[in-house]
Amino acid sequence: MALSITVRLREGRYDAAVGGNQPEWPPHPARLFAALVASAENDPDEEGFTADTAALRWLEQAGLPVIWAGDALPTQTNGYAVTNATHTPRKAGSQLWPGRTNRASRRVGVLPSDDEVAFVWPDVVADDAVLWRLTRLARRVPYLGRSTSTVQIEVADEVAQPKAAWTAWRPVALGTPGSSILRVPYVGYRDDLQALYEAGQDSWELSRAGAYALDLPVDPVVEPAPRAFRDLVVFPLERGVPLSGNGFLTVTEVLRRTVISRVADPVPAQASGHGADDRRHVAFLPLLDVGHRHARGHVLGVAVAIPSDMPDNDRVAVLRGLLDSTDPAGPDRRAAENDGPGPIRQLRLGSAGLLRLADPVDAAEARTGTWGLWPGRWTGPEGGARRWTTVTPVMLDHYPGRRYAVEDLLAAGFVRAGYPEPETVTVLEGPLPQASVPRPRRGTIPEKWDRRPLVHCRVKFSQPVQGPVIAGALRYLGCGLLVPEVAW
Repeated sequence: MALSITVRLREGRYDAAVGGNQPEWPPHPARLFAALVASAENDPDEEGFTADTAALRWLEQAGLPVIWAGDALPTQTNGYAVTNATHTPRKAGSQLWPGRTNRASRRVGVLPSDDEVAFVWPDVVADDAVLWRLTRLARRVPYLGRSTSTVQIEVADEVAQPKAAWTAWRPVALGTPGSSILRVPYVGYRDDLQALYEAGQDSWELSRAGAYALDLPVDPVVEPAPRAFRDLVVFPLERGVPLSGNGFLTVTEVLRRTVISRVADPVPAQASGHGADDRRHVAFLPLLDVGHRHARGHVLGVAVAIPSDMPDNDRVAVLRGLLDSTDPAGPDRRAAENDGPGPIRQLRLGSAGLLRLADPVDAAEARTGTWGLWPGRWTGPEGGARRWTTVTPVMLDHYPGRRYAVEDLLAAGFVRAGYPEPETVTVLEGPLPQASVPRPRRGTIPEKWDRRPLVHCRVKFSQPVQGPVIAGALRYLGCGLLVPEVAW
């Protein structure tokens, strides 16, 4: 077991200084800790205060992390800033702030060779409660350093996958020749930061020195995480009346028919599902608003996942149907003609109405929008994840009984779906992530499947797995869709 906190610099830069005018690199552990404290609940009477405080105190005692980061070039921004109102000179010069003036301002930072930095505690074990709270706190951190260096932070209970561009900064004894001094947290740091905040002082006024030495470059990982699907094309829903998540099978079935109608003949067997029983099929998935405090469980969008073993010419045909159907020639021309050329724009759900789709998004664009529309929300962090849990129930391939245990059926289902054999499978009484679907709405399950058992579960693989992860019968319509636990 281990703990990794990976920081992605959204703008590809890190703006922070040491001593006022020296660029900071790598990011100091104390700065990361202070950012987590700032995102925590600080009112003792509010829900979450006790859990947030416990998680931060646990992190204080975890020791100093190894820092994996790339090289960085220093950068400097010169400009002018409006003076503070309490220090206004007699002669004012600002045209936008009457009675105040401007002063020269210089900001320093770095442009790193890689936009990610990982803080790794290789020998600690965080229980589920601590891991969940740290993940929640990390997701709420908007920036690290100055507000100009916005970030996305992910937490995992395993060692982050090293990159070729990274080198390791390792904690060493103070006074070690060639070491650098970084600000680090310590036991009691959370309480001291809270006291500083209440006194109106800045966090940088309180620090403790730690020595770090630059190690040799980190060896890149040769073997990538197993993945059953190569592409995940995401279509957000345009704003309108929210559609409840328990009707997802209706949405994905219409999505499937629409996509097939837009793919030129002959439709690949892995897209239609006919004649490809021994290979993975194209999956049509609902993207649901689940796994956070204010989740409502409605459909945010849809996605089409293309199998990793699909031949290139078939893959291109499906992608062309998804993104540019200028000559529909499928079995349902009327659906394609109503939809029109270009990307899929609408899904006709019959009595349930019409769903309008926005332009498909790529991974970079999606990171700035709704969390449930990030491809990484469903595929997991780079390098994969070991722990996954269901947001829609798994439909068992067989009935359990004396001959089959539910856990064994589930484990076999993951292997059948193309994933490594799970290390453990735990059956849940109900869905675990907030607002997940307990079961599909009555009448939406195809008649031949409506008596099959449906169960929720948590699965832990022996190695990281790249999503999306789906299992069980009807998995290609989004039944049995899982989400990585590191993301919620």
